[in-house]
Amino acid sequence: MSAQSQDTRPTAPEFNINMPNIGMSFAGTGPYLGNPFSGGATGDGDLIPIVQIEPQYPREALMECVGGVVNLRFTVLEDGSVQNPSVVSSEPARLFDRSALRAILRWKFKPRIVDGRPVKREANLPLEFRKPEGC
Repeated sequence: MSAQSQDTRPTAPEFNINMPNIGMSFAGTGPYLGNPFSGGATGDGDLIPIVQIEPQYPREALMECVGGVVNLRFTVLEDGSVQNPSVVSSEPARLFDRSALRAILRWKFKPRIVDGRPVKREANLPLEFRKPEGC
């Protein structure tokens, strides 16, 4: 009897995936908070985001190639969740408001600690929407 040596290693299949070209660069575009640890811009220097959900860029703003900013006011609860967000001001008016409000409700922040216990607090945050590249 003769033993034959066979190569039993599996071979990886070749993948040929055609990805659609949507003709847009997303590098460096979309909502931008600046440095959340700088604290200089908002006066809320101890407002530290733990979970940040990026807002959806409104289709109308993409089609018009527009950027803007939404200034939000909200309550950070003891568990770090967001309650009662409202728009203080926005530029351009109302274009990014809904997207900013939906996103901020999904954020979490490090709660403020007073006497060793987390407390709820009011906060202000500007949320900047940067114009997509190529506009």
